[in-house]
Amino acid sequence: MLKELFEGYFYYTFPKVGDKLLMLDERMESGDFSLLDLNACRSCRFVCNEDPEMREQLRVNGMGDVCIISMDQVFRYVKEDVGETCDYMMEGYEDVMLVEMSCSMTDYVSDKRQKARRQLHNTLSHLYMNPLVKVHIEKKMRRSAIFSWKETSYVSGATDMAESSMLGMMLMPDEVYSPDNESEFDFGFVLKEIRYPDVLVCA
Repeated sequence: MLKELFEGYFYYTFPKVGDKLLMLDERMESGDFSLLDLNACRSCRFVCNEDPEMREQLRVNGMGDVCIISMDQVFRYVKEDVGETCDYMMEGYEDVMLVEMSCSMTDYVSDKRQKARRQLHNTLSHLYMNPLVKVHIEKKMRRSAIFSWKETSYVSGATDMAESSMLGMMLMPDEVYSPDNESEFDFGFVLKEIRYPDVLVCA
């Protein structure tokens, strides 16, 4: 699906490095699954690096089959420097989503949020330069740019599970936050923020 789209068409717009053989990976999921930013996790100093069960950054519920591809991988083959891009593109039958994930202390998440918006916009601007990718995206009923973040206090090693549960209860009552909130974004997308452990639904 997405693998064929990018391997078949995208690199006409953005020539790839040398004669590298295109070998994009994609995942197919349905039901409950999770995502993480492998690049960020490799350099992370928190305890989740030693405990794979704690590494998930975003919980997803696929209402049907969901195809996922790494944007880092897609743009790694591009010859020119395109700047920072988001983590994943994900699509179901009705939805297409671009996803940027982060772990952060609450005090610093505002900067992460602004950076994520820039990365999501930059990714979309490059995808829309390819007419066939643009058409593919615009066939979807819902188009969403997702910023997800996980409070690092969950994984700092300083709290036990009971304390983490209490922390989750304290974080969620933010008056302006809801996983259902949407705002207008660029290219006809809506922007959504998903805070761990809230679940992103992809249909």
